[in-house]
Amino acid sequence: MRYSVERIEENIAVCEADDGSVLKLKLYELPQGIREGDIIDRTENGFVVNSAETESRRKKMAEMQRNIFGKKR
Repeated sequence: MRYSVERIEENIAVCEADDGSVLKLKLYELPQGIREGDIIDRTENGFVVNSAETESRRKKMAEMQRNIFGKKR
């Protein structure tokens, strides 16, 4: 299953699945250096950051912000 790291509160990462369900994970259960906005996939061996999907979603969000707020000059 795929999750988005929505926020990090102290030592807990609050993650949301594509179906809207929420999962709270201790940071030690996740890859080192995890950040808000990262996309993680659950595997047999734990969680891994999906770098390609993370980058794709960050680009989409940046484009949406540019469309809403206008381009910086």
